[in-house]
Amino acid sequence: MRVLIFTSSGGTAHDAAAGALGDWLRQWDPGGVVGIEQVLENGSGAYRSGVALYNWIQQHAPWLHQAYWCLMEFEDLIKPGTVLFGRRYLAQLLRRFRPDLIISTHPHTNRGHFAFAKRLLGPQLRCLTCCTELAGGFGFSRNWISSSADAIWVQTAEVAAELRRRHYPAERIALLGPLLYPAYHLPVPAGQRLGPGPFAPTAASEAVDDPDANDSLPLLVLGAGANGANNHCRLMETLRPFAGRLTVVALTGRRQAALKQVQGWAAAHPELAVQALGYQGPEQMVALYRRAWAMVARPGARTATEALLLGCPLVFNTFGTTMPQEWLARRYFQRRGLERSIDRPEQLAVLVAALLNRPESYANWRNLYQQHLLTSDLPSLGRLILGS
Repeated sequence: MRVLIFTSSGGTAHDAAAGALGDWLRQWDPGGVVGIEQVLENGSGAYRSGVALYNWIQQHAPWLHQAYWCLMEFEDLIKPGTVLFGRRYLAQLLRRFRPDLIISTHPHTNRGHFAFAKRLLGPQLRCLTCCTELAGGFGFSRNWISSSADAIWVQTAEVAAELRRRHYPAERIALLGPLLYPAYHLPVPAGQRLGPGPFAPTAASEAVDDPDANDSLPLLVLGAGANGANNHCRLMETLRPFAGRLTVVALTGRRQAALKQVQGWAAAHPELAVQALGYQGPEQMVALYRRAWAMVARPGARTATEALLLGCPLVFNTFGTTMPQEWLARRYFQRRGLERSIDRPEQLAVLVAALLNRPESYANWRNLYQQHLLTSDLPSLGRLILGS
């Protein structure tokens, strides 16, 4: 089977979902052909600029998303049933690849893209939307929903209910859970210790401190998306009083400048054990989640989903306000009593002190994650995607 996956690098969740789908398809259909295409950025300068603006806002001014997101909600009005920007590129791509199935992992590659593809290649073409959100309500984009989609696959009952509320046919909603990279779905290897503890650096790691010297301390992970958006230095400054009580791993994504900044801070403050890591692959991230005492990250869909699948406590960093799409993860966590969030650096110190000084409170929080783990129906997902 020939499968073409549409994605975009606006944020982290969409590219990660596309990459995971590609890995699973190569397992499920070894003789098939898989293509992953950043169809917005590659299709036109207008979309490319829009994605760049999205990522700039995420890194520097999250509050601007209040206006940007609302504007993008009406993007479908300029492409009713078709594609205007990048139309020639999309037609050439479709004619060259000749897909049997198109899977979209992004809300802005659904409506016009699916309808245009079916008109060009014929009604036999299957189109599937992979919705990466956790909840509905404000922040859930109308652009996830396309009448040209043969099915929308969702991760949670809340999103299924949102689709029904928006009058999407119930028989075309597939509630099957998340599909992350295969490493996230593997059982824990025999003998591997789970829960709070040190993180042993791998070949992909850039160690700033010797983790073996702190092997009995809780590990706090400071997360970042692939674009490296973070407030790590401000957070690490507030964590200096906990030197000797915890260790820190600071993720910096693919931005070398962010990595060097954290390394410089750590070198100037050796009293706090800090390990700066660049982009980590799925296996390394699974190891981090399983060993972490907690992780601090923006309330993005992908990080929230990964944490819920592996049971890692999350502290949401909402500096500069909560973006509309981030309310979906926050809402999902709030309804289950899981949410801990900070909107100023000093609040992290208060939270860490409370959890370290009251181990029973931390244990209850972590146990609550175990009660709300996300699960995936992998056999049914395979059948949905392969059409069998």
